[in-house]
Amino acid sequence: MWKVIAADDEAYIREALQKLINWKKMDCILEKTVSDGQELLDEIQKEMPDIVITDIQMPGADGLELCKYLYETSPETQVIILTAYSDFEYAKQAIKYSACEYVLKISIMDELPGAVEKAIGKLSKLKKEIETEENGKKDEPESLLHQIDQYVEKNYCKKITLDDIADSLHVNRSYLSRYYKNKTGINLFDEILNRRVEKAKEYLSTTGLRTYEVSEAVGVEDAGYFSKMFKKITGVSPKEFRKREQNEEKN
Repeated sequence: MWKVIAADDEAYIREALQKLINWKKMDCILEKTVSDGQELLDEIQKEMPDIVITDIQMPGADGLELCKYLYETSPETQVIILTAYSDFEYAKQAIKYSACEYVLKISIMDELPGAVEKAIGKLSKLKKEIETEENGKKDEPESLLHQIDQYVEKNYCKKITLDDIADSLHVNRSYLSRYYKNKTGINLFDEILNRRVEKAKEYLSTTGLRTYEVSEAVGVEDAGYFSKMFKKITGVSPKEFRKREQNEEKN
């Protein structure tokens, strides 16, 4: 069955998703519903769902942030955006991150089943494409992992996308993402982020660069996102990390 995770900060929407949608009929299982974007992100990283249904605006992380994250780290995951009329234009921006469909909340009972069926159709097609590519590359799996590692090591401090890596190595982006996850146990862009954080630690410890300058130096344009991810990985903000390092040097 296809695994589904959903997020909305309105309780009545979560209840409708749980009780009023016939998931079994669509060969799906609703693994979990959550109320904010950060919790959804945590669940995505744990469960690796096939379909994510998310409100466009939520506390923690909004729908666009999640679309961008999944576009980079798990391109086979299908995203369905839930939106109100007031957010309709905003929701369209999610299309550039390959969101599968967007559904108006006032029409959720009528529109969501069709959106889920569309997502399943895309998943089925993608699964066949990945299987075809896997069968064609059975003779060179280890060399591909080496090529990925080389590319990441050379370029992780630049702004790179999954498309950039896939194009350079002449493979399907979804196949590349799944292949790396299967071989290493972690998402490719989580590995890239870890390397960026390690390099950022070096900058924070040895230079006077400001946080936004460190962010740019390690290939992250959004300094706010960089600070959030740095704290998630290290437990402290960039400023707190620098202060701690300076105090340790004095002692």
